[in-house]
Amino acid sequence: MREPRTTGRAGTLVSWALATLVALVMILGGIGHLMQPAYFATLVPPWLPAGLVLPATGVLQIAIGLAALWPATRSRAGLAFAFICLAYMPLHLWDFVRPDPVFPPPGAALTRVVVQILFIAAGLALWQRRHSRPAAAPSH
Repeated sequence: MREPRTTGRAGTLVSWALATLVALVMILGGIGHLMQPAYFATLVPPWLPAGLVLPATGVLQIAIGLAALWPATRSRAGLAFAFICLAYMPLHLWDFVRPDPVFPPPGAALTRVVVQILFIAAGLALWQRRHSRPAAAPSH
């Protein structure tokens, strides 16, 4: 059985909080990719072209963050946020086995993995809020 969905003012507050989280994480992260490429290049596996990947993901993250701010695109932004966080997960897991970890395991690397899981859940929750609304009653 499904838990009842938060409605009314509380539901609006939850949606706003999730959208704000997605927007802040994505916009600030995207700006970071563009403004601090040397730092973020350390996170990119050597077999990927960091000079192409970083600007592309930076712009994508900013677009997702901006989409989270508009109600019409908010749920899709939540889904995109979940997908991009899922796509980044192998990079965070890589720190556990790479010879030169960016975030030394186990503490910092484990924290990043847990945060990534929470971000994925937040993105899916934002997406689900749109898709779990009860259908409007037909008007007569």
